[in-house]
Amino acid sequence: MLPQDIEAVVSIERQVQFQPWTAQQFLDSLISGSRCTVLVQAERVVGFCILQPVLDEANLLLMAIDPAMQGRGLGLELLNQSIEQLGGGCVMVFLEVRPSNQAAIGLYEKVGFNQVGVRKNYYPAATGREDAWVMALTRDNIFAAKQSL
Repeated sequence: MLPQDIEAVVSIERQVQFQPWTAQQFLDSLISGSRCTVLVQAERVVGFCILQPVLDEANLLLMAIDPAMQGRGLGLELLNQSIEQLGGGCVMVFLEVRPSNQAAIGLYEKVGFNQVGVRKNYYPAATGREDAWVMALTRDNIFAAKQSL
């Protein structure tokens, strides 16, 4: 991701998130050293992923594919590319996901993530709060994901 990609990334973010990040938050992620990846097709940003490395682990902060481009395997391609960019020193990747987001859960499980916990009332929702499933991808599954590239 480059600063000139942020406008397109924010546009996608606004379409898919209940409380979308601002352009400044994306810029801050770039500046802070997060692994910010975009997926480009036909010279257009169609998805993004932000991974925050922390020592030998990483947190998947955000990932989205343009709704008009979903269902084409682009999420899997983007997630695999993003994991690859973490390098060999990463032994675990964590994320939080809404239990209602079954498409995302299916993608994460396909790559090898497993549910390891629940954060009660984590996300704001239209009708109150929603839990978050905490999922983790371990070193063995990271290696397997990299082999599938």
